[in-house]
Amino acid sequence: MTEPPFSPDQSVAIDRHDHHNDHIGDVCDGGDGDVPLLDAANTEGPTAKATLTPEDNPVEVIEQALMRLKDDVGVIAEDDVIRAFTVLKASDLPTYLRLRHAAKTTNRDCSITLLDKLVHDELPHGGDEPSAIDELVALGRQHCRLHHDADRKAVAMIPMAERQEVWRVLSSGYEAWLRAAYWRATESGVPDTTMKAALATLCAAGINDGDEVEVHLRAAADEVGYLIDLCDEHWRAVQVTPNGWQIVDRSPVLFTRTQSMRPLPMPEPEGDIGLLWRHVNVPADRRVMVLAWLLDCFRPDTPFPVLELVGEQGSAKSTTQSVLRSLVDPNKVMLRGRPKTVEDIFVAAANSWLVSYENLSGLTAEQQDAFCTLATGGGFAARQLYTNGEEHVMETKRPVVLNGIAVVATRPDLIDRVIHIDMPTIPPEARKDDADAAAAWERDRPKVFGTLLDLFSAALAILPAVKLTHKQRMADYERLGEAVARALGFAPGEFQRQYAELVRAGIDRALESNAVAQVLDKYLAERILPWNWQGTAGQLYELLNNPNIADRSTWPRSPKGLADQLRRIAPAYRAKGIEITHLGHGREGALWRIVAGRPLAESIPNATPRGAERGIRYGEHRE
Repeated sequence: MTEPPFSPDQSVAIDRHDHHNDHIGDVCDGGDGDVPLLDAANTEGPTAKATLTPEDNPVEVIEQALMRLKDDVGVIAEDDVIRAFTVLKASDLPTYLRLRHAAKTTNRDCSITLLDKLVHDELPHGGDEPSAIDELVALGRQHCRLHHDADRKAVAMIPMAERQEVWRVLSSGYEAWLRAAYWRATESGVPDTTMKAALATLCAAGINDGDEVEVHLRAAADEVGYLIDLCDEHWRAVQVTPNGWQIVDRSPVLFTRTQSMRPLPMPEPEGDIGLLWRHVNVPADRRVMVLAWLLDCFRPDTPFPVLELVGEQGSAKSTTQSVLRSLVDPNKVMLRGRPKTVEDIFVAAANSWLVSYENLSGLTAEQQDAFCTLATGGGFAARQLYTNGEEHVMETKRPVVLNGIAVVATRPDLIDRVIHIDMPTIPPEARKDDADAAAAWERDRPKVFGTLLDLFSAALAILPAVKLTHKQRMADYERLGEAVARALGFAPGEFQRQYAELVRAGIDRALESNAVAQVLDKYLAERILPWNWQGTAGQLYELLNNPNIADRSTWPRSPKGLADQLRRIAPAYRAKGIEITHLGHGREGALWRIVAGRPLAESIPNATPRGAERGIRYGEHRE
């Protein structure tokens, strides 16, 4: 680290000399530790001796000393040599470091530690030893631009010759950079406690002295389209617009990274998206939905549907999930096991763009609510420390993919957000070795990713013209899916028809897993249409609560519990044409009405007959 310059009244001269660059290469390139002799004209005669002073010619003084240092370790402690090193450290730190290194390689027995101490003592205020914390903070402030985000978390921007790195100050990436910078400056390490204190100081500088900036993870929206961080060593990104896509060396938005994120492949244009179906086990009538889900993962300005892969053992659920994730957000751990707590879900979301869990046998109600929150945006709060009352808040919105043998999403509010894919079992003769399958996918992945970007651009060009007469819960995904389907060559309205079928199937699953819905269905089936029931929650509880209920483990224990369940299943029944409405409170209690209506599915116009359409652009998509 560069020391402060000398003041005019101090005795050490700090004039800087350009001619030292002609000599430094000779000092360092001697080979075999030998330092080449200087030109005789520079080392002999009274004129040369008169000008060879530490203040005027520090480089020549040190070079002369290095010639003698090979056989005399005491040279490094001579007064003139120390004065020359002192002048260089104050005026030309790079040259000082090079010559210091040359001394160490010339004679391994000389003490560089002693040299550093003698030089430091010779400097102005040399007795005031600067702390490692001060040096670390000075390095960080000198080489980085410190700012903070909307949550007042410090961000460091590190400009470099060919790229700009962006790290959160409290991250392993920035800590590694700062440790390396400190080693290059001092050739010494940093204790963890010292580093922690320095990072805390840099955080304070970024929060209080820096401007507020917006930082993104993996994907971002801008005025003309979307940007995707490739996460490669050059910090490049892909910019996708309705007019096409391109690789940008410096992203117009700030992307940061986490330790577990891995790079996307370098996209190859004009490929065939049909290559994707060779590596995943997705039924033909769900492929357009999967493509729309993949592209929707790159749109952080809209809600994200949850992809649910369900199938028997041997249906390649995990392989399919890994392949799909490798096109969106490659990670050190592509698939995670079942989360233990809701906090685990939000911690995973904070450290990766795509949240991915496999082999789920079931999720608690709280965990399903957490995935709902991730899909549409929200947060998790907990006490930061047991010694204070501050909260630690994690607010985020992330795409999610889950897989399991049985249906994972069972609560109506999560089912509304799910793209459910039933995966067929793969026969034994069609199975592939994992190693061969992985090698083949790595070969095809750049082509598939490039074609996926082509499709994304085409869909963005069509999207403004897509108007939906009837919208499902995830309307942004439905609209993008319609644009994707048209870009692939499908008839207008085809995606909306397929998505409506999927939503209806989800409604049936939601009601099948709800104890109140099962009993209510049986009660309504015994009535003669048109029927119109109205009464209190208590009266309905008496009608439905009978000894013949098979599973009472989830049956509500009171009229209030029944009312809560009615609110949850009301949207599903409304889609089926049954209105369950809360009319408010009367003298006898909460009033409810159940009447027959018109199914919402009847309002969705049919596109071309199922199976008659064929999307042929960007590859084949139907069997």
